[in-house]
Amino acid sequence: MARRTHDDALGVVGAETIIGAGVVVHGELDSQSDVMIDGELEGNITTTGDIVIGVNAKVKATVKGANVTVAGQLKGDIHALGEAAIRETGQVNGDITAGGIAISSGGIFVGRSRMMPTESHLSPSQPAPDTNSNDHETTSKH
Repeated sequence: MARRTHDDALGVVGAETIIGAGVVVHGELDSQSDVMIDGELEGNITTTGDIVIGVNAKVKATVKGANVTVAGQLKGDIHALGEAAIRETGQVNGDITAGGIAISSGGIFVGRSRMMPTESHLSPSQPAPDTNSNDHETTSKH
């Protein structure tokens, strides 16, 4: 049987774990693949893949992943090895620690942000900078 891929409004194809609209989950979600949330989740999300919080999603959790995209509502912290992105419909009330942060026009972010250098930003002889110098408190609506 051929594997069917999921293609949503954000263009995420092949999400391995999908919590659809109308689904409510309480607890821990640990995964080794991409995670797409479009329902409600209260707990924590940890994955080595990407996390997408869809337009219909209401999430109360700490989320940890490679890249995190928020188009719905998130109350909790984001830890992304790569980029944390807040889309125009996204709302984040919590702290962000990531290699990069992008907030689209209309996106809402209330919290503190901390940029963490990725390995590609450091030369072999350059030590990692003091992360406290990149600590910013932000309330933003673009």
